[in-house]
Amino acid sequence: MNTTVLALQEEQVLVAVGKSGAQPSVQALYSAPAHGGGMENWEKAIGALWQQHRLPTRGITLVLPDEAVATKTITAPSMPENKLEELVRHEMRPREDQLAAADYVPLGTDAEGRQQLFCAACRKETMEEYLAMTDRLGLRLQSVTVTMAGRLKLLHAMQSMQGKTCIWLCFEGSSVLSLLVENGEYRYSSRSRIFSEPGTVDFGTEMTRNVSGTMQFHTASRSGGTLTDVYYAGCSDDDFEVCLAGIRGLGLKVSRLPECRAFRALPNGERLDDWLGCAETLIRTVLRASKELDLLHSYRRLSRGRKGQTGLLHSFYTPIAVCLVVCAAVWCVFLQMNSSLSHRTDDINDWLNDPTVIEQYNEAAEKQQRNDNLVQGLQQVRNLTDALATYPQVDSALMSKIGAAGGAQVSMVLTGYDAATGALQFDAQSGSVIDIPSYVLKLQKTGLFRKVDYTGYTYEDGVYVLSLNCILLGEEAAE
Repeated sequence: MNTTVLALQEEQVLVAVGKSGAQPSVQALYSAPAHGGGMENWEKAIGALWQQHRLPTRGITLVLPDEAVATKTITAPSMPENKLEELVRHEMRPREDQLAAADYVPLGTDAEGRQQLFCAACRKETMEEYLAMTDRLGLRLQSVTVTMAGRLKLLHAMQSMQGKTCIWLCFEGSSVLSLLVENGEYRYSSRSRIFSEPGTVDFGTEMTRNVSGTMQFHTASRSGGTLTDVYYAGCSDDDFEVCLAGIRGLGLKVSRLPECRAFRALPNGERLDDWLGCAETLIRTVLRASKELDLLHSYRRLSRGRKGQTGLLHSFYTPIAVCLVVCAAVWCVFLQMNSSLSHRTDDINDWLNDPTVIEQYNEAAEKQQRNDNLVQGLQQVRNLTDALATYPQVDSALMSKIGAAGGAQVSMVLTGYDAATGALQFDAQSGSVIDIPSYVLKLQKTGLFRKVDYTGYTYEDGVYVLSLNCILLGEEAAE
């Protein structure tokens, strides 16, 4: 099927034209500078490319820039696909009062048979900005996806990665994506800014530290497989040469990301690793299990859902209105047939319409509502008390114990607590690089948690943030 992939990146716009499939055929590749990104710069670059090369205006897949989306790997029990979609929409919603287009691709199952899902979401308002831009340019989208979705498809299509445990360093503008592959399967990824000039000694040191941090995560996860290789893409051999000695010093082999045999030869001798984020999106599979991540489909379903609510109200109230009309007609006939009772009926209606009676009725209804609310609130308190009884009290003493595990250099910020499951989410923050295995081990040794999961690691504005999801150790487990 003919497809045009349009990828928006920080410094440029990439376009791949070809046929998607298990063995995609790339017919043409184009790029244009975006001068720092932003809607205005992207729109100018795209307009110039389409005008210069007369590119197709239909069948376009848009790859959103990383800053426009939120991604997360979640664990879910076995359930139907519609329930999984509902779970993902709930998990990826930014806030209760915000809507987001969200979708997922399955990553497989863990040792306990639970599903691992890679999820991505884009706020509804943000999606509408990108769709408005493509509409102004006269482009008709068939799907909207994210960079990591294509990266995962490329990983599964590369036979050379089967059973491999390695690290991918994928460069894009002034950032680098570190992707950990364990036994041929995606395990973890993180994106970080590059603060050094490529090709300099500081750049080599920075990349060596990046690889070392990913190695620490791999060691702490204890998921098996020996880490052997580091592959890089999107960076010239000359600029990356300064990184070789440091990474090899960690006991790892270093080479450019190998070509994917699923692709036929790229035009003009281009290398696939120079077009990551764009070309790999053309990979398609006929297997039902390999679900495609499509935020456009999710956005349209979200929009239809909101419109459908209004239609549902109409469909609900219309039969009621009809019934009321029929009842009124029957009532009129009844009044005519029972004229002798009209006076009594009038008296009753007068009483019902008496402001004093109405006021008394409203007061009684209000008191009944307050009573129902109190009963419901008491039941919720009892349920919460029963759930909390099996876990340590989440108070300043518990927070102090958790904070002490990080020492003076690491502060913690509570981000969530589920009393029903004992799940406690918090961020560890530090001005220096956090030693992830050591910090996780210290948390385990506190005796507070049954399970400690590391869910993310970021760096922004001089602060390293380590996100954790910990299950408190209940009284039954402690015994």
